[in-house]
Order: sequence, then C-alpha cells, then structure tokens
Amino acid sequence: MARLSIPQLTEKRKASLATHGLKIIEHIEVEEFERVVAGYLARHTVLHLATFSGSEVRSTALEYFNDGLTVFVLSEGGGKIANIKAHNQVSYTIADPYNPGEDFFGAAGLQVWGNASVFMKNDDPGRFEEIHRHARFADALKKQGLGNQAGAINFYVITIVPRKIIYLNYREGFRKATWEQD
Repeated sequence: MARLSIPQLTEKRKASLATHGLKIIEHIEVEEFERVVAGYLARHTVLHLATFSGSEVRSTALEYFNDGLTVFVLSEGGGKIANIKAHNQVSYTIADPYNPGEDFFGAAGLQVWGNASVFMKNDDPGRFEEIHRHARFADALKKQGLGNQAGAINFYVITIVPRKIIYLNYREGFRKATWEQD
C-alpha cells in the first residue's frame, strides 16, 4: 500500500501561480498519481542511476523501460552491478530539458529511491522474457537489422522497485508530490 503527500499552498501562492496560468493539484488519488508517474516514465528513455560502494557514489546515465512504476535496465556490466550487489538501495532521476529563460515553470522530473536487484539473462531466461516484453526498443532494433543482436548478449537485468517518488511538473499541476510505499 502506498501513501501520497501533496504539499498545500497558501492562498497567496495559489493566486500568484494562477496569474501564470498554473493550478497546482491539491488532491489526487494514489492510483491516479501512479498512472501519471507511469506515463511520465513511459515518455522518457534515460535515467541517471546513483549507486554506491562503501566509499564512493556512482551516477550512470542508462536507457530504461518500465512496467508501471517498476523500471528495468539492460546492462553489459560495470561498477553499478557490483555496487547494486553490495547495496541494493539506489536512487535515480529523470528530468525534462529545462530552459527557465523560455519557461520558468517548465521544470519537470522525477526523483526516485528504490531497491534494485540484478540477474543475468542466461541465468533465468523465462524471467528475462517476461521483463523484455515491456521493452520499447525491440521493434526499432528489428528495423535497423539488429533484431538478433540483443539475443546474443548475456545482459545483466537491473530491476528497480520504487520506495519513494517525488514528482515535479508545474505545467501538469504537481509541486513536489511525494509517493511512498508503506
């Protein structure tokens, strides 16, 4: 079960935002918020994943795909895999391009904290196929003549299940809406 916290604005702040055509959502059901966030995830393709070893934080830009709020990354390896195996708590961000000179209220993005798990494709082909059916890039690879390439690599599969999500998107009415798994 999840809970959602929507920061409340003063009447003065609401009026100020309204002069710029903005109306901040003051209440939304958890399930609807989850659909909004899943839609945001589906419209993007790159996240910045932060992992850590005991002494160092590492941030890596990665292509991803999602099933609802759960995110999947296929990786050939690297320090992030060792870090996740040592400490499964991760964080990632996704953000839209932001140009305050053109649209001061155009900032939009997610900050997510979650638990990650890793397995290799060849170690659990059935689980890989179940996850891979959510991938958005399979048709694109086929069009480029690379349809069989993905099958030839023994990818690591990173699965990230969120514990906490903060969503900011003034144009959609969200100002630091916070979702947390109980």
